[in-house]
Amino acid sequence: MSIGVRAAAIVVVGALVYANSLSSPFVFDDWTSIQQNHQIRHLWPLTDALAPPKDTPVAGRPLVNLSFAINHAIGGLNVTGYRLVNLAIHVVAALVLFGVIRRTLLLPPLAPRFKDHATDLAWAASLVWMVHPLSSEVVNYVTQRTTSMMAVFYLMTMYCSVRALDSTTRGRWHIAAIAACAAGMTCKESMVTAPLLVALFDRVYVAAALRRAAHRGRLYAGLAATWLVLAMLLAERPRTTVGFDTGVGPWTYLLNQTTVIVDYLRLAIWPRGLVLDYGLPQPMILADVIVPGLIVVALASAVAAALVFRPRLGFPGVWFFVTLAPTSSIVPIATEVGAERRVYLAMAGLVILAILGAYRMWNWGAATTSSGRLQAWTPYRRRVSTAVVVGTLVCIFGALASATVGRNREYQSWLSLSKTTVERRPHGRAYLHYGTALLEAGRREEAIDYIRRSSEDYPGARFVLGNELIADGNLEAGAEQLERFVEQMPTHVNVVPARETLGSVYLLLGRDDAAAAQLMALLRRDPGRRDTHMRLGEIRSKQGRFAEAIRHFRVLVEHRPQDTEALRKLGAALATAGEVESGAAVLERAARMAPQDVAVRLVFGRVLAMAGRLDEAAEQFARAVDIEPRNDAARRDLARAVAQAARRSRDAALDGIHYARIPTGRDTPRGSRDLP
Repeated sequence: MSIGVRAAAIVVVGALVYANSLSSPFVFDDWTSIQQNHQIRHLWPLTDALAPPKDTPVAGRPLVNLSFAINHAIGGLNVTGYRLVNLAIHVVAALVLFGVIRRTLLLPPLAPRFKDHATDLAWAASLVWMVHPLSSEVVNYVTQRTTSMMAVFYLMTMYCSVRALDSTTRGRWHIAAIAACAAGMTCKESMVTAPLLVALFDRVYVAAALRRAAHRGRLYAGLAATWLVLAMLLAERPRTTVGFDTGVGPWTYLLNQTTVIVDYLRLAIWPRGLVLDYGLPQPMILADVIVPGLIVVALASAVAAALVFRPRLGFPGVWFFVTLAPTSSIVPIATEVGAERRVYLAMAGLVILAILGAYRMWNWGAATTSSGRLQAWTPYRRRVSTAVVVGTLVCIFGALASATVGRNREYQSWLSLSKTTVERRPHGRAYLHYGTALLEAGRREEAIDYIRRSSEDYPGARFVLGNELIADGNLEAGAEQLERFVEQMPTHVNVVPARETLGSVYLLLGRDDAAAAQLMALLRRDPGRRDTHMRLGEIRSKQGRFAEAIRHFRVLVEHRPQDTEALRKLGAALATAGEVESGAAVLERAARMAPQDVAVRLVFGRVLAMAGRLDEAAEQFARAVDIEPRNDAARRDLARAVAQAARRSRDAALDGIHYARIPTGRDTPRGSRDLP
């Protein structure tokens, strides 16, 4: 088969294996990366699409966010379009890997052994890598396009650097390699190791004279310069869940990684029991990880020794550890101790080792039968040996493809996917996800049980549990759960809605000071929260603390000058605090802005009455009655204002009469009396 036919086969196989994944729903972080991501709602200006929101999986990864924006521009939130793009990226990665392996096997140090079968070996390795279940997460979990896009640019960097060894097209391939490396830095931070592996690749597979050439040095310098791109992105959009100030120590994280890396290796060999969520890093001591730690140390030592004594054999092993290092070493990722997508690119090294190792063993077996008395049987034995090897590869390939199809099926509902995690790797957050999936499925009693179990290990579950208890009418218990959530996870994104809910619950319970405390905490976090100012103003007005109420209403009016409700509340607070004329002026402004607003008319009329302007007050009440003839409050206020105005007119008339007291005495007629 030609190279073109093999490439087409990779595309067809990828489409067939992942055909049942295209309609699966968004899951997990897709909610914040896509569904709630307002920066992908439009393509123009590009600056918006290239500025992903902070503290999301796409923060600091503008090229991925732009790809989501393109998806949204074409199909909105139709999940099939996003999955088709993810599948296309994965297939492209397999094609580029095919090219990288083939070009590498044709280099002078390897050509004597692999030249005749370089295309076959590269094709087999790329196919196995593409259909391996460990690679499936980057297709099925849409947000993990960050990993697959980074992998494509990583492999393109390697491919272009190899092609640049051709002196006739060197310059163009150098530019392409540097551009690919820079693009990869905008997709995921794991790209940071690419310049190092290019240099190591040259050290192992490229002649000393060539790698010392000036043009190769310029390539290394250009690749290293792409680190500046990554540095700028990290400075602009720092990831608060990654680093040494996340609450997880580097030593603890490293100990956790020993067990996780062993799991990765097990799954690479026997890919059963895949899970979406590995949970949070757990406190550990060295004694807890003796066995997996020894395995990892032994493997790393073997790779290091091979790099020294058999560097061409050692490079694929180095590839595994180096590409895995940014996520699985000492730099803590507080939100996730492990993830199968992290081994996506690293697994290419394991697949290459397995394929080339099997090929070498097959050649060695064939060579041993071509001597002595068995020489006559050599052609027959080679045919049998070839058939056995091909049959074995087909069986392995079929088993891997079948396992991937089965894994795709598990993504077809959030309920089935979260259930697999609870069954295979139970932990607090897994219980929470399964519980929320059960809630969506209407299985409330089971759901609450799982959410309660989750809250014992994972404080984030208290947010969900608290809200569910409040929905059931258990306000005190729900508020207690939300309070504990806020205390235990003060930086969590759900702290804001938790405090908002607490404020509402405490108002219902009559605990105005507790409600105000929650709202004040929200304002300390974000002083511009207008609705919070409104609610605090209402609480302070209710408590008779009008100076504070007025301050909050003024902030609200300053930011919303056309908000008649805010103006109405400000006017009422001013009048109640004794600033009647100021309140009347504010309410007059509101009445001009909303002439049909009955609530404004009523409050304005009452304030005018407080100011003694009864005729004007009656006019406002009359207008309210005209707007809503059946409004009893407006009719009562109108009647009261008219009566008060009439009494005042009568009193004023009586005050204008001269009163004289007729003197009493013997001359006073009998029966006369004093006049008022």
